[in-house]
Amino acid sequence: MWERVVSNPWIIPVILIIICGIWRLKNYLRAVTMVLTMNGPKIVPFLGNTGYLYDDNLLKTMSHMAYAMYGSSFRLWVTVLPFVVLLEPQDIQQVLGSSKHTDKVLFYKLLHNFLGKGLITSDVLTWRAHRKILQPIFHVNVLEQFVRIFNNSAGSLVKCLEESRDLGIDITRVVNDSVYEILNETVLGNTNKSEISSSPFRRGQLLFSYRLTHPWLLLEWIYRRTSLGMCEQNHRKDLTLACQKVLKSPKNSASISLLKLMIEAKEKHQNFSNEDIINECCTFMLAGQDSVGSAVALSLFMLAKHKKWQGKCHQELERIFRGDERQPTLGDLREMRYLEMSIKETLRMYPSVPFFARTLGEDIQVGSRIIPKGCGILIMPYSTHRLPHHYPNPHEFNPERFNSENSSKRHPYAYLPFSAGPRNCIGYKFAMLEMKAIISAVLRRFHLDIAPGREEITPKFRVTVRVKGGVWIKAHPRDNP
Repeated sequence: MWERVVSNPWIIPVILIIICGIWRLKNYLRAVTMVLTMNGPKIVPFLGNTGYLYDDNLLKTMSHMAYAMYGSSFRLWVTVLPFVVLLEPQDIQQVLGSSKHTDKVLFYKLLHNFLGKGLITSDVLTWRAHRKILQPIFHVNVLEQFVRIFNNSAGSLVKCLEESRDLGIDITRVVNDSVYEILNETVLGNTNKSEISSSPFRRGQLLFSYRLTHPWLLLEWIYRRTSLGMCEQNHRKDLTLACQKVLKSPKNSASISLLKLMIEAKEKHQNFSNEDIINECCTFMLAGQDSVGSAVALSLFMLAKHKKWQGKCHQELERIFRGDERQPTLGDLREMRYLEMSIKETLRMYPSVPFFARTLGEDIQVGSRIIPKGCGILIMPYSTHRLPHHYPNPHEFNPERFNSENSSKRHPYAYLPFSAGPRNCIGYKFAMLEMKAIISAVLRRFHLDIAPGREEITPKFRVTVRVKGGVWIKAHPRDNP
């Protein structure tokens, strides 16, 4: 045997390579072995359950059948990678509540064009360093300075509704315009509204699902040579140039912005570069559009449909403002408790991001199973938010679920519209104030109704929740109900 090895010296390197390969694949093989014993949807060769994740009936399945069909945990295959889906809050807490499981799965890299290369998609070390630097920027004293911008952009939405008064309107576009105005000024410090339609942040094509359903495009060296890959690279360049343009002269804007605050932070943190600032700007600009736009549009729809709660919000606003037409302050927005409960209930039923994923940093136990380190974990708020033992009559709109008494009784990981734990959404307070400012501006001026024939909505999923055919309402001036 030894003579054969001596006469064929290439055998030793081959053996070492095989051993290293097995060692590197150890966690993967453990995950595969465990996942093969679990229940889950039917598997398609090579694609796994990728089609399940992008089926038009996915949200219906997640909301009505996932728990009943597969239980509180089940398996999914995304191409050849095994995932375990966790639906119960106590199991989710093991993952999201621990700093040991903060690594995102590799598929998040496919979202760079949609979400940027900042906090949401970055690796653990980058995320941890940037989170520490950026957290003070979202302090309430800073957010208070953004309220004026929220109010002014909400005024633009009100004007659009005045022009379409008593007529049905798909509010998706006008809400998105208002949200983008806010981001353009609060993130970049740009007050030039004429550039909105041509901004690269309003373009870009979401190719995440397309690449997952065409597995050969997951190989970057193949994808970047395709027409779609080259188009995405050009779009990234446009985003970078747009940020570089304002980065060179941020003091030209009189208003405070996240960009200015990040430049100030850079002076204190030498490891926080201009490239890092650009990446975070792109993330805030891209991630804040669809998520908040969807939540605002759906909240207005749910209030239009549920007059009782629209009335409670109207009464609350009358109590706060007492007929005064002034813009709301931070204190006023905090007093809008009925409105906040209504927004939270909308986000329970239609979380903007219906699922997200983590990679386990160590083994965890779920029931009688040991889920191994390195395994992908899929969290589905859209399903967890509809578990009847946590939310009785889960398909009914009932904002009372979020009064202080009911909220205190609920498991803290049963409500996940902004994720939870160490890697939760850094801008959730920003988003909630923004939504309150926009929706309250509309409610102070209008009674809302559902447009005829548009009483029901059909949500669809393209990374964020959207609505087939748009979100249609009618707005009637309150002085002429």
